[in-house]
Amino acid sequence: MTTVIHRTGDLFTSDAPAIGHGVNVDPGVMGSGIAVLFRDRFPGMHAAYKVLCGRKVFPVGTTMIWDGEPAGPIIYNIASQDKPGRNARIDWLESAVKAALIDADQRGLDRIALPRIGCGIGGLDWADVEPTLERLAGEHTADLEIWTL
Repeated sequence: MTTVIHRTGDLFTSDAPAIGHGVNVDPGVMGSGIAVLFRDRFPGMHAAYKVLCGRKVFPVGTTMIWDGEPAGPIIYNIASQDKPGRNARIDWLESAVKAALIDADQRGLDRIALPRIGCGIGGLDWADVEPTLERLAGEHTADLEIWTL
């Protein structure tokens, strides 16, 4: 059974084998928030993300999995928003995080590190997101590390 581990600090200092963050799918821009840091750290991932969004083949509620950085972590781009701004929905977030956890389970990963996903620019309330993540965590073997600045 998975647990939720709370951490404080920089998400990118996690030694988890996978990290994730919430993204929009239209127009496929990582232009603000923590997404900018992902875009700048992982340009190959960003290029692939833009292509998928441009082709309209990355729907909300799904996860784009990137393992193209040889020494880097697996990245889960969690489609919690249809467009930039306060447009995240808890059902989209739930579906996409579940997909990430299923993939992590299949790969034998022990943890996925996430920010307080959907609660920044996405506009969700942590009081709603936290119990959703805790419930999902209980259904999988990979732990969720939740990072707060």
